[in-house]
Amino acid sequence: MPDLDLLVVGDLNPDVIVSSPQLSPEFGQVEQIVDRASLVLGGSAAISAVGAARLGLTVGLCAVVGDDDLGQLMTHRLIDAGVDVRYLRVDPEIDTGMSVILNRGDDRAVLTATGSIASLSEKDLDRLPDDPATYVHASSYYLMGPEYRTALPHAFRRFRAAGTKTSADTNWDPDRVWDLGSLLAETNLFLPNEAEVMAISQSPILERAVDVVSRFGCDVAVKRGRQGATAMLDGKGVRVTRVPAVNYVDSVGAGDTFNAGLLAGLIRGRDPATCLAMAVIAGTLSTAAVGGTDAELSVEAVESWLTSVAAIEVGLE
Repeated sequence: MPDLDLLVVGDLNPDVIVSSPQLSPEFGQVEQIVDRASLVLGGSAAISAVGAARLGLTVGLCAVVGDDDLGQLMTHRLIDAGVDVRYLRVDPEIDTGMSVILNRGDDRAVLTATGSIASLSEKDLDRLPDDPATYVHASSYYLMGPEYRTALPHAFRRFRAAGTKTSADTNWDPDRVWDLGSLLAETNLFLPNEAEVMAISQSPILERAVDVVSRFGCDVAVKRGRQGATAMLDGKGVRVTRVPAVNYVDSVGAGDTFNAGLLAGLIRGRDPATCLAMAVIAGTLSTAAVGGTDAELSVEAVESWLTSVAAIEVGLE
């Protein structure tokens, strides 16, 4: 039996979040005063890993950082959050990646120096055991290099043959090709947002989009922000339309924390409706602080909202 509940594979990097409601950068050496600037742990995979650890799972992260101050800082923050770093690789030949997020509250722009972010390789996947965890979750598929993207479905097949379940959150495809058939065929659970699932399915109707994607053989849970979530889990259509009332700061990492909440519920054997409610609650709670990991997130906090943020079974056919 694996000693990890969850292994997350993907990206780890610092996020510099610059926040102000009227943020509009101006060139010509114009200096502007902003409300806040924060250096936080970033990377979709890392945020999901930290969220899952705070929800009581034993979690590891497989990612790459450089042998520099930023890589060391991010590694220490993972360890402090209780994330196992045995599969974290340090590459002395490359700088740790970084994202600068210009946040206006209702919208944001992201500037990313990829550095080590896209450095996961087929060899990193090959080094993982056949059953590294109860679940293996892959984040930021489209940020990774072509070698890794080609190898990931084969790695998922190997994990599943050993009894490990797989999940994926690809994020947006900048080329808008959405060639995911080989990956979804080896994925137990797919976790897109609403725009992504509609792009993949080429359907503007959410229920139809979920049905199209689920025909690859995977469960699907669609993130809808303040509108909650819609899912097909274990053959059941489930919907959440209420979210917790929180003092909103920003939505950076909310989708990744949603993933953590859903996986925590599934791994703990909760029913599909409760799992989706847990996901929405966790993702929403994360918006109460800067970045994806600074909010107070715990099993107790999520459980306290389950009576008022309930999921209902619906027909999605």
